[in-house]
Amino acid sequence: MRLVSLFAAVAALGLAACSSDLLGPDFETRFAHQGGCGDVYFYAVDGADEVLLTFTTAGLVAAATASGDTTTTVLPLPDAGVTLEVEVGSRISDAICDDVIENGGPRVDRTYRAVGGTATVTIRPGTDVWDARGDLVLEGVMLRDGDGHTVTVERLEWMDTPVGWLAG
Repeated sequence: MRLVSLFAAVAALGLAACSSDLLGPDFETRFAHQGGCGDVYFYAVDGADEVLLTFTTAGLVAAATASGDTTTTVLPLPDAGVTLEVEVGSRISDAICDDVIENGGPRVDRTYRAVGGTATVTIRPGTDVWDARGDLVLEGVMLRDGDGHTVTVERLEWMDTPVGWLAG
């Protein structure tokens, strides 16, 4: 009888683990590295290289550089011109701002995509498109995976991040 009870308890834990959120509450507090590149790409990755948040949209660095002025763009999410997602896996940042994929590249087990919130991007142009600096502030961002699990990022900031440059 004890063996049956133990088996039932282990099975219940296994089912709970399969259906639980892989990120956990306040997952963004585990980010150890933030950066950026391109026009425009921001990222944050945890120290174990298992959780990666990326934000991309096109043309903001080029527009700020062309005008010569600092620009601020507020983007309600979701937005067709924005990709904001969290990927969970291993070696998750292997292809970030890099033109060389090593060790077989990242392994993505789960992807969460933005379904609500706001992204505010400020771009400070440099002397050309290659040396711009940017800030990204995410507020009240809700992300959902394909199974319907949701997580919320109340506030996350990247400040004075190099953007505009391309890997190579």
